[in-house]
Amino acid sequence: MMRHFFLILLMMLIPAMPVSGAKPRTSKTVRQEKKEATRKIARTQGKIKTNLDDTRRQLAQFESLGAEISASDVRIAALQHTTDSVSARVKELADSVEATRIHVENLKASYAASLRSIRRQRQISSATAFIFSSRTFSEARRRMRYLKELGEWQTGKAADLKEAAAALEAQKQELDSVRARLSADLADLKKQKARLVSARAEADALIAKLRRQGKQLEQALAEQKTQAEKLDEELNRIIEEESRAAAEAERKRKAAEAEAKRKAEEEARRKAEQEAAAKAAAEKEAQANKKKAEKKADKKKPVKPQEKPQPKAEEKPKPTTTPAPAKSSAPVASSFAAAKGKLPMPVSGSAVIVSDFGRHTHKELSKVEVQNNGIDIETTPGASAVAVYPGTVSMVIVMDGYHNVVLVRHGEYLTVYAGIAELAVHKGQEVSAGQALGKLYSDPADGGRTRLHFEVRHEKDKLNPADWLR
Repeated sequence: MMRHFFLILLMMLIPAMPVSGAKPRTSKTVRQEKKEATRKIARTQGKIKTNLDDTRRQLAQFESLGAEISASDVRIAALQHTTDSVSARVKELADSVEATRIHVENLKASYAASLRSIRRQRQISSATAFIFSSRTFSEARRRMRYLKELGEWQTGKAADLKEAAAALEAQKQELDSVRARLSADLADLKKQKARLVSARAEADALIAKLRRQGKQLEQALAEQKTQAEKLDEELNRIIEEESRAAAEAERKRKAAEAEAKRKAEEEARRKAEQEAAAKAAAEKEAQANKKKAEKKADKKKPVKPQEKPQPKAEEKPKPTTTPAPAKSSAPVASSFAAAKGKLPMPVSGSAVIVSDFGRHTHKELSKVEVQNNGIDIETTPGASAVAVYPGTVSMVIVMDGYHNVVLVRHGEYLTVYAGIAELAVHKGQEVSAGQALGKLYSDPADGGRTRLHFEVRHEKDKLNPADWLR
């Protein structure tokens, strides 16, 4: 593309063939023409860069809209499920309210009928007269029991009616509350759908604009691909170097342990030989002293037959034990592996995944294939990259398109944080989970858009970070 512009400019600047009467070119006019050509080239290059930057911003905006649309789809599906459940609950409560209302009406009718019957009886005679008008004592007792049971039945009916009325009122209140919740959920659902329609319209307009830009879009995507490949190559080189260094360190450690063991065994053998020689010399001197004492005793008293002293068994020197070498306290890789699906988001602010892991076709650009060795997370301006698990900063590098890149090692696993503008850690530093690694870069030309490129690796094997985050 640049070559094409240069050719056009050169063709414009080629002087016309001299004609009769034309003024001869001087060194001054040549310098002016050269200066003007340089200005035109600078303007053209500036325009190309501006257009390319604009394409990059539109591409980033489209990715953000894609993530927003996906999130809206999930929210709408969840809200739809909620509203369906609440609607079913409204119907269930409405049916229950109607059944309770009918039950209350029946109780009221029954209670009213009983009251009317009692009033008619009381108009005929009082309860006392009803009892004393009995012909026998047994009949009087039956009438007393009847009146008692009638009073209890009347009290129970009143209690049932009161309880049913209270239940009906509670159900009506719950129904009103659920209907209000349903109304709010439906309003939220409508709002989310409207936002989704707006986002999709904006995304459609952007994609149409990007498609019209053609060459610039291809160049922007090609740059992204080149930057990702360079980052991958650099990470692989660093991991290979670390592996070689770790293997060499392990070889030296084992060699040092073997040498220490050999020296310890040699020292133990030398000490044992010295102790044995000293003991033999001491025993020999003791025997000589004993013989001298026996000769002196023989001269003073007659010799009695004595049992020959039995030679003492030589004590075997105790073997010296060499202490076992201390085991290496390297980080336990299984601890990080056990944290799969439980790690926090690697940013301090809000987090939206705008580019997924792996090889896939670009959204809405079916002819464009994207390879992402991690995920890209969009967050709020001023946010920081944070460590997702305790570890050691094994390397800090600077890469085009990614600014500062921090590698944190967790035993056999590594996490990669790219897009840091201001570092807060250094190589060899121990970090804890949630510790800030540095402030992320916010693009001032793109409204402060802030992104982190995040990777999880098992040595050189690339893993899907989304599977590790909760």
